[in-house]
This record gives sequence, structure tokens and C-alpha cells, in this order.
Amino acid sequence: MAETSITINDVVFVVDCGKAKETSYDALNNTPCLLPSWISKAAARQRRGRAGRVQPGECYHLYPRSVYDAFADYQLPELLRTPLQSLCLQIKSLQLGSISEFLSRALQPPEPLSVQNAVDYLKVIGALDEHENLTVLGRHLSVLPVEPKLGKMLILGTIFNCLDPIMTVVAGLSVRDPFLIPFDKKDLAESAKAQFSARDCSDHLALVRAYNGWKDAERQQSGHEYCWKNFLSAQTLKAIDSLRKQFFSLLKDTGLVDKPSENCNSRSIDEHLMRAVICAGLFPGLCSVVNKEKSITLKTMEDGQVLLYSNSVNAGVPKIPYPWLVFNEKVKVNSVFLRDSTGVSDSVLLLFGGNIERGGLDGHLKMLGGYLDFL
Repeated sequence: MAETSITINDVVFVVDCGKAKETSYDALNNTPCLLPSWISKAAARQRRGRAGRVQPGECYHLYPRSVYDAFADYQLPELLRTPLQSLCLQIKSLQLGSISEFLSRALQPPEPLSVQNAVDYLKVIGALDEHENLTVLGRHLSVLPVEPKLGKMLILGTIFNCLDPIMTVVAGLSVRDPFLIPFDKKDLAESAKAQFSARDCSDHLALVRAYNGWKDAERQQSGHEYCWKNFLSAQTLKAIDSLRKQFFSLLKDTGLVDKPSENCNSRSIDEHLMRAVICAGLFPGLCSVVNKEKSITLKTMEDGQVLLYSNSVNAGVPKIPYPWLVFNEKVKVNSVFLRDSTGVSDSVLLLFGGNIERGGLDGHLKMLGGYLDFL
């Protein structure tokens, strides 16, 4: 609050702890982080400026002058704090040459490992070839105003004629979570969300069902009641609805959709197909599932053991009947947490995951450099 542009007239005291939870990027583990860190001098001045904005006030900084003197002058630029996949894709689409060479000329260039991680990711999803040239998929992804993985999901939704639910998933992952968890009604809210999951281990399919239910309720003039009963944000659902319309219009304008809407959705009730398209879009965001007697162990290739956010339909269940979860995002707080996950089978992963290689000696099918090994 103290660093926003909001002015509250009767606030005359500000207590500044000197800390903030800030997004950063761990290139070594290829993981976004959200960890407490010291603020910058510019942020400290901004916090001080909130005290007595319209009348005399006081600001108390809870750190010594020596700590303040060690603060950076300004926050690190976003180029150094976030993954670079979308930026790298735009560099190639604008024909600006080598990605690493172009970014090395920035005023504050990102770490070479961060750039390499982004390039490797774009190769894995098929947006770049081995020589860092744009593929046909990459050219289409570069004109879609969403993350590459979400753009790939949209394109596959059109190809497999299940566009409507996939647009809902992509729109839902592009805005805030529509499922509300009030502090004093946490159990009721989680139960309401669980009813949309149908025990199929998918946050994404739960979102599709919640949105479809809201659209039905809107047609009956009872959308507000539906949201109140199911702990859903009407504002977020309206934002999802608006984004869906934008996506469909853009797909038509770019020629990715050249058939009537009903043809694009002839398979939209096939939830097995939806799960496969979600897998194809979110890969290589993947973790293994090991069901134990009293717990479930989840592991990713880079991080080892990870956890699910408590608001996931897969959190707290006694068993996940799938060997893998694909996820939209992972964030390191104190541990690494996964957000928005869907269970997938070995066969779905083999058919809709990344490139498959055959082992030279054992003849096994391998993916992700041998991390995934199928007999």
C-alpha cells in the first residue's frame, strides 16, 4: 500500500520494514522466485512519501543507516528478474540476429545462462529449430499476445477442434484465479472448488466447468448468485469471457481459424483430448507423482521434491491416479510450489509431450535428454 499511487488522506504514519517480496529468477535451477529481499533506495523514498501526503506526517524506517546505504539505488530491471522466453521469441520474429548477441548489448544484459534457458525452452516446445531459426509454430506463436506455452495450447485447440474449452483455460491462466478463498470460509470455498474437479485431478478442467456453469447462469440472469454460492469472482470470470472473444478474433485474423465456430468445437466435450492438449501446451512443465501409503511425493527434473499450492484440487487428496502432473507455473518461496496442475498418463505424455528419442543400448523411449525413460 505504501508504494502504490493510492493516497489515503488520514494516513500520517508509515512504518517501513525495508523488505518486500520481489519476483526474481534463479537461472541455475530455472525457477522463478518470490522471496523477501531488501528494497531499493527509490522504494524507501516512495514509502516515505506516502506519510502525510496531504498533511504533516512521519515515516519510521526499521533499519539502520548503514543498511540503507547498502541498498541498490533502484530495483533490478525486469529483464534481469523474469524468464526470457517471450522476449527471445520476439527477437527472432523481428529478425534481429542471434538472441544472445542482441541481449548482450542491453544496458544491463541478463545472465548468459538465463538466455540459454529461454532458448532451450523454445527449442523443446518446437518454436525454434536447432539453429535458433523460427519454425512454423514459432512464427504463429510470435503474433499471439500470450506466453509461448499458452499460444501453443490455443493453436492445438484449433487443430484438434476443442478450441472453446482451451480458450477458457488460456484466458484463466492469463488473469488472476477466479476461485476465491475467504479467510473465514476457507473450508467452504475449497469444497465449492472441489465439486468442479469431479475428482479428475485437473485445476484446468475445474476452471472450464466453473466458467461454463457461470455462462449458463448468466443466460438465466442468475450469474451473481452462482458466483456467490460457488466462491467465484464475477469480475475475473468477465475478464476471462472478454479474453476468450479476443483470442477467437485474433485466431481468425491470423488465419489460424478458417472454419465455422461449431467445427472448431466438434470435440469440445472430450475431456481426455482437452487433457492431452493441456499437456502439450504446458510441457516441459512436468513433475512425477509417487503415491505412498500416507503421502504423495512430487518431483521435478530441476528442483527435486516440490509442493502444490493449497488451493489446487490436487492438494490434500489421498492419491493422484496419474504418474505425472503438468503445471503452469512453479515459484520458489520457502519451498518450490506448483500452480495450476493437471494429471496425465504415460501415453498422453508420449503422444503430446516433447521429442522422443530411442536409447542406443536399451532401446527405451526417452524424453528431455533421458530424464523420462519409457520401456
